[in-house]
Amino acid sequence: MFVKNAWYVCAEPEEITNSPISRTICNEKIAFFRMEDDSVAAFEDRCCHRRMPLSKGHVMGDRLQCFYHGLQFDKSGQCVHVPGQSTIPPGAAVRTYPIVDKYNWIWIWMGDPALANEDEIPAYPWKTMDDWGDKGTYFYVKADYRLIIDNLLDLSHLAFVHGSTIGNAAVAEAAKIKTLRSESTATTARWTVGNEPPPTYQKMVGWPEGTLVDRWQIIEFSKPGAVRLFTGAAPGAAKGEDFGFTEIDLPVPEGGFAFHNLNFVTPETETTTHYFWSNAYQIPGQPITEEITEMQYKQIFTAFHQDWEVFNKQQQNWDDRPVIDTIQDASSIAARKLIDKWVAEEQAMSGEAIAAE
Repeated sequence: MFVKNAWYVCAEPEEITNSPISRTICNEKIAFFRMEDDSVAAFEDRCCHRRMPLSKGHVMGDRLQCFYHGLQFDKSGQCVHVPGQSTIPPGAAVRTYPIVDKYNWIWIWMGDPALANEDEIPAYPWKTMDDWGDKGTYFYVKADYRLIIDNLLDLSHLAFVHGSTIGNAAVAEAAKIKTLRSESTATTARWTVGNEPPPTYQKMVGWPEGTLVDRWQIIEFSKPGAVRLFTGAAPGAAKGEDFGFTEIDLPVPEGGFAFHNLNFVTPETETTTHYFWSNAYQIPGQPITEEITEMQYKQIFTAFHQDWEVFNKQQQNWDDRPVIDTIQDASSIAARKLIDKWVAEEQAMSGEAIAAE
């Protein structure tokens, strides 16, 4: 079961043109296309006549025409033309979905359209801010989306999977960890103090040889599959303590650098996922350049592709046998509990609605 009353990233803007495409979100097949005015529309990918996928159809101005028998649907999903007859059959309509273009992603609301509120889209302003250099991409993952959330909330794996980029031994063996819970989020705050920077961090800043840094990793999960990260390092960032800040949005300490990263995992099915991510960087006192933006993107792409391999192997090996948990899993356990709670709440609302009919 999936959370439905929520916004999911469903595509990058350039993917959607006036030639419809099909994508499955939360087990629902959806046709995406652009209308004549360049707005994005999302229809269930099924003609109400003989179930031909509408993604095989053609955009005709502000209408979508079915490839099979030529029925035409307006932006509301209502059939407005049937070739060879002047009347429209009762019930000749297809479901449409609320769509928003924000942060250079296309977002879809999978639940009750009356509840769709654009303000509930997770904030990620760094994607379009001039003083942050940002780039990301999309992975198709053959794994349960919750495995990706587990991965992002437990960054001890960086020491073992990402030793050539963003990991080193300290992130697993020396990290101080706090788990923060609310009714809508699960957050892990991690600090390592006075350690060598990992390879990617050293490439970003170029600290003098032997420089020791304090490193922070603030990871926040929110509805329905958003994981925001504020990570970075600087000498003295913890201000002489063994643990620093826990906030997801603070100025970058002088002498260091930081990443703001949004990972949005959108379930396709129970065992496949659309994984959208974007990574922004800032080095105080240095301009944003295309060269550094591309370099940090390649470093993070390499790391995330290593994770992609992990997810696929995990899913192949997943069965009903029990697993153990460690102290590193506190936030991922909290996130799974939130998902279960949101699904149960929606099921209860649905049951109440049916009972009232």
